Amino acid sequence: MIRCVVLWLSLVAPLASCHHGDGALHDDGFRSRLSRGCQSEPDCLVLELDAQARLDRCASGCELAEADLRASRALVARHRQQREVRQAQIAAERQAGEAAEAERRRAELEAADEARRQEEAAHAAGLELAASELACAQQGDAAACDALLRYLAGAAPRDERAAQVRASLEKGRRLIAEREAARAAEAQREAGGAPAPARPGVGPAAPARPRPASAGRVCCCDGTLSPTCTYVKRGCCSHHGGVCACP
Repeated sequence: MIRCVVLWLSLVAPLASCHHGDGALHDDGFRSRLSRGCQSEPDCLVLELDAQARLDRCASGCELAEADLRASRALVARHRQQREVRQAQIAAERQAGEAAEAERRRAELEAADEARRQEEAAHAAGLELAASELACAQQGDAAACDALLRYLAGAAPRDERAAQVRASLEKGRRLIAEREAARAAEAQREAGGAPAPARPGVGPAAPARPRPASAGRVCCCDGTLSPTCTYVKRGCCSHHGGVCACP
């Protein structure tokens, strides 16, 4: 009797092992889990580990267990691919954001540099204009007066500085006119020519009375000698019809 029992156990044990291993004849709930799938990559990895363990326990007729392992690995691969796609999208969005931020900062720096250059240029132009005003109004510098004229030609209608520049230009023009008149009078005096024609707004000069030439004196157009000037300069004979050549 004992021999029969031992023989029966030796025949049943391999069959039980195989039935439990392949999952076809012994329902351990794995195939139901596999059919429901998994919601995340970690869950799929757990499912793959269970499928691998079932296959390791299978002794024979393990085709279904192998198919279950392949199916679980396919689930893992699908979730891994989805994760990698999401990670690539996140990385691309991060890189795009960093690039946009870098471009914004670059644009801000360029705008700040341009504003600084414009401010420095405006400051330099203001200094140059002030120097031109002084040179034109106080010295009658022709180049400086031309610079003021160009500024006024391009000035905006509501330029607050235009009136001041225009006044400086008028002063410079008067200085230039007076200097040219004095040069003409000096040239006529040295050449011994006729007196210069009367300027507009000044009545006809009285006939010059002959006076002896006197070194170091300035002759006025009304026939008198300048009481203050010993050489031709601004203001000489201003109340005597201007400077004329001495007879």
